[in-house]
Amino acid sequence: MDRIMIAVLLVCCTLKIALVQGQENRPSRTWTDVTGEFRIEAELVRIRGDEVVLRRADKREITLPLAKLSKTDQEYALGQLRLDNNLKCIDLSDLVGRLPLKVIRSKRILRQSEDWEHSTWKPDEKELDSVGYPSVVLNDRGLNPDGKYYLFYAHHEPTSGIGCAVSDAIDGPYTKLASLDPDRKHSMVLVNPHSPGKVGDPSHYSTPSVVWNGDEQLWFMYFHYYNHFHRLWEESPDHPGGGNQMTALATSPDLAAQQWTVVKDKSLAKVSVHDILPVLTTSKEPWMYGTSSYNAIQRLPDGQWLAFLRGTSNQGLSNVGFATSEDGRKWDYFPENPVLRGDPREKKNLVRPGFIGFLGNDRGGMPQYLVVWTESKVGADVPRVRYGYTSDFVQIRPDSRGFAEWPAGDGFICPWREGNRLYLFSGKHVHVMRLPVATR
Repeated sequence: MDRIMIAVLLVCCTLKIALVQGQENRPSRTWTDVTGEFRIEAELVRIRGDEVVLRRADKREITLPLAKLSKTDQEYALGQLRLDNNLKCIDLSDLVGRLPLKVIRSKRILRQSEDWEHSTWKPDEKELDSVGYPSVVLNDRGLNPDGKYYLFYAHHEPTSGIGCAVSDAIDGPYTKLASLDPDRKHSMVLVNPHSPGKVGDPSHYSTPSVVWNGDEQLWFMYFHYYNHFHRLWEESPDHPGGGNQMTALATSPDLAAQQWTVVKDKSLAKVSVHDILPVLTTSKEPWMYGTSSYNAIQRLPDGQWLAFLRGTSNQGLSNVGFATSEDGRKWDYFPENPVLRGDPREKKNLVRPGFIGFLGNDRGGMPQYLVVWTESKVGADVPRVRYGYTSDFVQIRPDSRGFAEWPAGDGFICPWREGNRLYLFSGKHVHVMRLPVATR
């Protein structure tokens, strides 16, 4: 019985961290109802359905209808308990309509400006510009939180590393590290060991996906790398798939220090370049046999980690699947993968992950999610955004309205919410959407 109680407590602690990380110590305040006649001094504990739970100084908990509170108190409660943007599953539980198909404005935030941001693959490809793949977090936790927004980016040509730019506001302007510090030679926080690269060398690090891990008090950066030893990986009976490009993990306790440690395993020295431990490997299944890259990572409201996967076959076609994890390090792929294959009427689709949104629980208490992805055709690769709905990430119901009317880039879409604005980072741009939420 004691072991059961300990397990329950651990689950509850994980759930609390996932929902309100960074907001555990909420101050006591005065709450009033819509008439102004009722007042109570208490701290916010949680929102449960349409009710709010408050705790008085004597530790007694009181449950009240959320709608009976004053407008100011309702806004405060909803704002305090909104899902943490740094966990990357965006909170859309207060929407009063479907996610809009249009954005209200778009803004360019990234430009090619440093030597490492150019391709080294072929001499005639130096002017290629694939800079993008943004992932944004707010440095409000860990060691030395400075309250600034950190945008990690890359390009997808040799010999890319992972760069970083910083801003005081979510929509920028973002200033690259080399412009902030005259002693820096570049803005990379993760440099590929083959940098500065040479013609014909496919080495690169790309597609950063940065998430806060409250359990370990570390920032997790997932990124993909080119594995020079992929033939040995493929020939080994102990390792799945072709092993060409796979997703690795780097960690940092201090975002402002710009120092990241790549997770390695020396036992993989013969099959994975630089001893890198791939945390999301290729698969024996055809859909992800070639590469496991461009993956988007998030934590769900129940504390579970979810990987929104992009697998590429040996034929160069990409499809989408999912994996889950308890710690963000060891992952279980869904046996139903690939979950999204795109339009069945098209023979050659490219399907890419976008982002995940939490829509709240249904009447039966089952969590509901928004799934956003992109589709395009081989030979006409212009990603078009689609929305869908799911409770299990296996059965996904496409939005009947068809494609959204805002553009997306090659990588996943990084979401960030501020009030009734949803900021969608994709490619070199941030797109701003006005959300349909109730005004209280």
